[in-house]
Amino acid sequence: MRIGLLIYGDLNTVSGGYLYNRKLVSYLREQGEQVQIISLPQRRYWQQLGDNFSQFCLAQISAADIDILIQDAMVHPSVFMLNQRLSKQLKIPLIALIHLLTSFDHHPWFSVWFYRSIERHYLKSVAGIIVNSQTTKAQAIELTNNHPPPLCLAVPAGDNFPCAQIEFDAINQRVLTPGPLHILLVGNVIQRKGLHVLLQALRQLPTENFQLTVAGRLDMEPDYVKRIETLIHDSQLQKQVLLKGPVQGQALANLYLQHHIMVLPSAYESYGIVYVEAQQFGLPVIGTRAGAAKEIIKHGDNGYLIAVEDWQALADHLQTLQNKRSLLLELSQNSLAAYSRHPTWKNSCKTIREYLYARLDGD
Repeated sequence: MRIGLLIYGDLNTVSGGYLYNRKLVSYLREQGEQVQIISLPQRRYWQQLGDNFSQFCLAQISAADIDILIQDAMVHPSVFMLNQRLSKQLKIPLIALIHLLTSFDHHPWFSVWFYRSIERHYLKSVAGIIVNSQTTKAQAIELTNNHPPPLCLAVPAGDNFPCAQIEFDAINQRVLTPGPLHILLVGNVIQRKGLHVLLQALRQLPTENFQLTVAGRLDMEPDYVKRIETLIHDSQLQKQVLLKGPVQGQALANLYLQHHIMVLPSAYESYGIVYVEAQQFGLPVIGTRAGAAKEIIKHGDNGYLIAVEDWQALADHLQTLQNKRSLLLELSQNSLAAYSRHPTWKNSCKTIREYLYARLDGD
């Protein structure tokens, strides 16, 4: 099978969605499939809309010699109208791979209707949809007025560190050793990820009770990063907070091994691969009730769910875990057990491959 994958920018971009794409491409190639990456330039949303009228964009996609085209749904503004012409010209199935629906992300109320109209038109232009969570599946069904094209649910995995061997004894030693609570946030420093919420929570705690490490890009929202740096300075938390920038591979695995808990209080997560990653290392996770974090985090069992922007509840949970290490140990052990129940990337990608063959055959 000759498969095209349409994305914005570089496949090696650091984010959960691009990680999913890389895992899928790698698996498909291992199975003998030919996969061609078709990349459109990453620009502002209104500029991407112009691609629908661009002969260059049409020609770039049409030039690919493929049997089926997967579109990372983040490219929807470039193809929501173009897909009709692509279907007629290429005569191949167009499949949307949805990591995040823009209209359900955190936006001002007055712009949501616009994004929703564009995405609704886009989802009606494809022959199939791959979704990453039950939450995203429900949203896709809603946007298509309960008449979606054939759907495939393929949950992201967390087995990104196959060589990591985590034992209960190591977790016990990490948790029960006296000292500050070591908190990790893995996510790009953008407003949606909620680092400001975590910092507001930490301002309520004695500084000797915690250390925070942030692993994520610092170049995506410069104004927000400046706001974060000002908040750290004004709160006199320079010694307690470390902004490391993007971290991947073994260096990221080492961070998981060195910390007690992973906190990502996002305004919205369509899934949250890093929650599952953290569980592999026995880290409890704290997220919000918005989005699909609730599909991974069981409140009071392997972590906690808070309301969006509820820094006081977050502060209370962190202080409790610092004071009650036996509770932290219980949540840590439950996190490790939860991780063992997650599908692997091989499982999820196999599901997608079988779905692609079914769509190719018109089933």
